[in-house]
Amino acid sequence: MKKRAITHRPMTHQSAPSRRGFSLTDVLAATAAVGIAAAIAQPAITSFRSTSFAMTNMNQHRLLAAQQGLFIAANDGQFTGPTTSGWPGQNGLPIDGDRFVGNTTSTTPVQQQDWITPLVGDMFGFSPNRALRTKQLFDTIRDPALQRQNDTLFVNNAAEDLSDFVNVLKNGGGFHAVSYLSPAAFQFWGTPNPGTGFMPGVPVEPSETEEWFKQFGGSPNNYGGAFASTIKTPSGYRPRIDQVGTSPAEKVQFADGTRYLQGNLLDIEVNPASNGFGNHTSGFLPWEGETSYGRSFNFSPNQENVRLSVRRPGIRSDAIEDRVLYVSFFDGSTRPVSLSTAKSRPDWWAPTGSEWVSVGAIAPELEGLVQPGDLLP
Repeated sequence: MKKRAITHRPMTHQSAPSRRGFSLTDVLAATAAVGIAAAIAQPAITSFRSTSFAMTNMNQHRLLAAQQGLFIAANDGQFTGPTTSGWPGQNGLPIDGDRFVGNTTSTTPVQQQDWITPLVGDMFGFSPNRALRTKQLFDTIRDPALQRQNDTLFVNNAAEDLSDFVNVLKNGGGFHAVSYLSPAAFQFWGTPNPGTGFMPGVPVEPSETEEWFKQFGGSPNNYGGAFASTIKTPSGYRPRIDQVGTSPAEKVQFADGTRYLQGNLLDIEVNPASNGFGNHTSGFLPWEGETSYGRSFNFSPNQENVRLSVRRPGIRSDAIEDRVLYVSFFDGSTRPVSLSTAKSRPDWWAPTGSEWVSVGAIAPELEGLVQPGDLLP
C-alpha cells in the first residue's frame, strides 16, 4: 500500500487594507461641496421662512379682525379701543388707570389704548396680572418677522405695579416688541369746533363738555399732538363701525407697526392711562414725523423706525418706499401694501370727513395733491 505523500504548502498572507486618513485636500473639497450646497439651498430656505412668517402674520391679522367683528356685533357697533373697552367713563368709573393696575381679569386692557386684550384674553388664557398679561399679549399676538425685544420701560407716570414690569423685563424674559397698531384717528371721539388750536376728542365747547361730564364724569383722555397737527376728525365722530366712513373696506382697523423710542431703542409704556398713543395706537401715517412710520422722524438712525414697522422688503427693492406692511380694514379684509401706497392713501387712516389742517411734513407722495381745508373721502 502506497503511502500518499503529504506536501506542505506554505500559507500565504493577504496584506491588511490600507488605513490612510483623509488628506487636507479631501477635507477642503468636502467643505467646499457643503458650502456650495448650502449656498444653493440658502435662498430657498430664506424664501420658505419669509413665506412662513408672512402666512403667520396674515393669520394673526385675520384672527384679530374676526374677533373684532364679533365684538362689534355684540356691542352695538362699537369696536375696542380707548373710548369703548378702555375708557372707564363707559361704565361710570373714575377716569384714571387704577382699574387696569395689578390683578384684574384676562380680558382687562393692559392700558387704556389696548384694543387687543379684550378680543383674545380669554381665548389664550391671559394672566390676571397686568405685567404678565402684557408679556403674554406681545408674545402671543406678534409677527414672527419681528424678532426684536423691547429694550426699556417708558415711565412718565409710575404705576403702582411698576415693580411687576421691572421684574418681567429683568427676570421674566422681557417683552417682545409691539407688532400691530391701530390708527388713533379712528379711536377717539371727533374734534369739536376748535377755534384756534385743538385736541381731537377733548371738547372745547362748554355744552358738550357739560354733557360728557353729566353722562360719564369726564371726557375721554386723548392726545394733542401728531395726527392733531395734521388733520382733525369730524365733530360728531364716535368709534363705531357705521361712522368710520362711507367704505369700511377703505378704512384701516389696524396695521403692522412698532412702537419706537429713539437712538435705535424700543420701549414699552407702563402708564395704564397714558395721554399719548400708549403701546397700541399710532399717529396719522402720511405725516412724516410720526414715530412708527415717519421717514423723517428726527431720532431714528437710518430710518430704523420704519424698517421695524414696515418689516418686509418689497418685490422690486428693499428701498423704504417699496417695503411692505400688512393692513387690515374695517370690512375684515387684510392685504399687503407698500409703504409708498399706504402713504399715498390718507383716506385709509382717518374717518370720512376728516379735514386737513396742515400739509407740512406730509409724505412726498401727496405733495401738491392736498391743501388745508380739504376733506378726506
